[in-house]
Amino acid sequence: MPEMDGFEVAKRIRKFRSRSWPLIVALTASADEHLWEKCLQAGMNGIIRKPVLLQGMADELKRLLKRTNDGV
Repeated sequence: MPEMDGFEVAKRIRKFRSRSWPLIVALTASADEHLWEKCLQAGMNGIIRKPVLLQGMADELKRLLKRTNDGV
């Protein structure tokens, strides 16, 4: 997306939608230790880091869905 990065997209979605739906998950190759905080501030619900491992992706998606079902 040349005009917007993922943070801007998430902020725009959250401007018109709830914090919990739709779920927004960042996919990144960044090693930035503070990326999780940046994602939360932008309105994202989770983060998956590259290289993507199937088990890691499954664990993160289960965590997000459980939090959504628990109303967190």
